[in-house]
Amino acid sequence: MGKVIRRGLIANRIRFVLTAVAVILGVAFMSGTSVFTATLQRTFEDLFAGIYAGTDAAVRAPEVLKSSFSGSERPNLPESVLGTVRSVPSVAQAAGAINQGNSYAQLVGSDGRAVTAAGPTFGIGWLPPKLNPWTIAQGRPPEQANEIVVDRRTFGRSGVKLGDRVRVLTAIGSEQYRLVGTAAFGDADSLAGSSVVLFTTPEAQRVNNSIGEFGLIVAAARPGVSEEDLRDDIAAALDATRRDTKLEVVTGAQITDESQQELRNALGFIDIALGVFAAVALAVGAFIIFNTFSIVVAQRTREMALLRALGASRRQVLGQVFGESLVVGVLASAVGVAVGVALSVGLRALLGTIGFELPGAGLVVPSSAIVTGLVVGTLITVASAIVPARQASRIPPIAALRATAVETRSRTGLRLAIGLLGLGGGLAALATGLFGGVENAINLVGTGAALVFLGTFVLAPLFAAPFVRFIAWPLPRLRGIPGRLARENAARNPKRTATTATSLLIGVALVGFITIFAASTKASIGQVLEDQFSADFIISGGSGFGPPRPISPVLADEVAALPAVGASSGLRFGTASIEGKAEFVNGIDPRAAVTVLDLGDVEGSFADLTDEGIGVSQRKADENGWSVGDTVPIEFVATGVQPVRVQFVYAETTFGDYFISLGSWDRNFVQRVDNLIFAKLKPGESADAGREAIEKLLVDYPSATLRDNAEYRAEQEAQVDQLVRIVYALLLMALVIALIGIANTLALSIYERTRELGLLRAVGMSRAQIRSAVRWESVLISLLGALLGLAIGLLFGWSVVRALRDEGFSSFAIAPGQLLSVVVVLAVASVGAAILPARRASRIDVLEAISTE
Repeated sequence: MGKVIRRGLIANRIRFVLTAVAVILGVAFMSGTSVFTATLQRTFEDLFAGIYAGTDAAVRAPEVLKSSFSGSERPNLPESVLGTVRSVPSVAQAAGAINQGNSYAQLVGSDGRAVTAAGPTFGIGWLPPKLNPWTIAQGRPPEQANEIVVDRRTFGRSGVKLGDRVRVLTAIGSEQYRLVGTAAFGDADSLAGSSVVLFTTPEAQRVNNSIGEFGLIVAAARPGVSEEDLRDDIAAALDATRRDTKLEVVTGAQITDESQQELRNALGFIDIALGVFAAVALAVGAFIIFNTFSIVVAQRTREMALLRALGASRRQVLGQVFGESLVVGVLASAVGVAVGVALSVGLRALLGTIGFELPGAGLVVPSSAIVTGLVVGTLITVASAIVPARQASRIPPIAALRATAVETRSRTGLRLAIGLLGLGGGLAALATGLFGGVENAINLVGTGAALVFLGTFVLAPLFAAPFVRFIAWPLPRLRGIPGRLARENAARNPKRTATTATSLLIGVALVGFITIFAASTKASIGQVLEDQFSADFIISGGSGFGPPRPISPVLADEVAALPAVGASSGLRFGTASIEGKAEFVNGIDPRAAVTVLDLGDVEGSFADLTDEGIGVSQRKADENGWSVGDTVPIEFVATGVQPVRVQFVYAETTFGDYFISLGSWDRNFVQRVDNLIFAKLKPGESADAGREAIEKLLVDYPSATLRDNAEYRAEQEAQVDQLVRIVYALLLMALVIALIGIANTLALSIYERTRELGLLRAVGMSRAQIRSAVRWESVLISLLGALLGLAIGLLFGWSVVRALRDEGFSSFAIAPGQLLSVVVVLAVASVGAAILPARRASRIDVLEAISTE
């Protein structure tokens, strides 16, 4: 049978190469994702190892808050702890470090613009040499309060020179410093694409509102003292001097391991997100593999029947098909792994071009990426060949005497029962999630959508033929005989047509869902700005994904003091522990909030909010049984548990579920920076005059951007569009595989219809008409997949938007223009996919085709 398998592969090499392409692309996506995330992980693990390379022990406050979006948060330490640590005999060197996550500083370049970076913008203190991961590249370290050092990448993009007086934006304002040096992080120009300004330690404490405090104290041991002994010595000294406060003392290895583990958890979502797209590509490929082997088996009916007639058992015929699929799977998976490694190299290079430099060595190719790629690709290929292989093993020897293929009977009743069960179950899950008032409704909606898709896939062969005839009814009138042939050929084998269309259905359904979800997001943003924003202008710290960059609250005070401005307030984002859960908390000036925001008063209003109170959403109030006047304990990272009174209940949750005053914020948070600033002009003031007055203030704050409501809406919509383009690019792989599947199916079906095509040519059909018939058949298959995909995408999009209505999704939008564009593009692409099969069909030798059995 080994010889039969080898000859079968050689004889059908073109067919199997086309099949292998689908496997290669799917495995490449999966392996490339694994290599890319492993490289990121190793890079940042080495980065943390570099940060704490000279640290033998560290002192920190106990963890107060930990969540997936804020990581581990701890309060600052009193500066007096540093003196205690330095007094320990086994300590050679100790220094206090600023909590990098709570720091902010941004250099202003020679052109008057803030120097941006791919990552965050930090402002930290310069540490002693042994404890400092930064090394001077040019110049010298900062020695006085008015001196700074910046990383080499920021320096290169700033246009300034060593010795220049430069402006730096910090949490306390905009100030002038003298640039005395540049620094490198190991062999890299920056800290993984971030921008870092290094001050003297006292100045770093001042600009980060941490005077007399440190986020962490690091220490190096004297020669001969182990990390564990140093840790124990420091812990004993702290216990003796600070009996009222329990501090944590950890070794350098321990804090490095913890930081690396937090990084792995943070990067997990990247692996999952890219893995989902890889799974979609592989699922699409599985349909193509199944279709290909089904056609190949049908075309080789006589060959396999002859094998049976010559004595081959059913098991041997089954083994032949399995053997062929195994060879194709192994070879295609191996190529896919190699392509995936190359893909990850391209992704790393792309990160470098946008400023997200990865320090350290080259690519990391884990063995799991190779093994998983080979195993998954091979298993999917072999599994997809199970049904065709069983069909091949059941071919009776008598079929060798027949000139036509033996048609297998489909189990229509069983298919109908399974399909209706999946479809009904999916619709029931959707209805329960949307209207049942259950928790985690989005999970039920997702399950329901998956079941609806499964039911549609099972039922598709039953209605593929009538559906194709319906959408193709005008084709014979428009294209004549080629149109009629295209319609009948697409409807002739509904199972094959449905399977081919399903590979496209998956990608289109996801594209449709993303398009609808994005359109609904933008519509909801517009609705929020219209209904809830009363401000005339919004100042942000720059665009991009995630929260806006920080803005010094000094700017908000200056805006509020303008004669043209009637009300203004900064808006701040932070986290605190409420009812044992990490929750987002917003800070705002209640007096201004009454004018610039309208969140729908349920009980009280922003005017009732004092420094001792909190505003909560109606959702959280109902969930916890709170009402105005109730006392709620909130645990802040900086100040611990604080009792606050519910003074305001509101309806809209655009900004989350909790608001406190700026006075309360300043008491309970270390990082006192604004993320947005709202400004409302006085009655009668012109918008142009107000804009001009505010823009004059922004000269000293070039990182801040001024927008009116319409401009801010356009900026937010542009961010959504940018994210959608990334998702489209990731889904493009699945759509390309699906189009390859259409081309594959058409190419293989040409072999089946060789005699038929020859007869058509013999009775006068031209080559151009043959090509037209094949192209239109491709268009019909694409339309079947596209229309079904759009229907499922529309259902899923509507369901998800409705399920998330409490999260701020107030509007549902379809974006018909974009969805129509998807159908048109796929129709055009399907014509391209049919070019080679159509050319082959038109070039069939008439006499040779007629003589084919």
